[in-house]
Amino acid sequence: MASKKRNYGMINRTAEERYQNLLTAKPQILQYSPLKYIASYLGVTDSTLSRLRKKI
Repeated sequence: MASKKRNYGMINRTAEERYQNLLTAKPQILQYSPLKYIASYLGVTDSTLSRLRKKI
């Protein structure tokens, strides 16, 4: 069930929406995980994640 929900979100949400969702659902991950792993989880590149973080 969780994997279906994640797959649906990867297809139908923008990178910014996925990042916002991660911020609200699991903010502690952002403190302890390297950014390259977070970018991979979100399905974006490191530079795209950097731009998202700067924007927010």
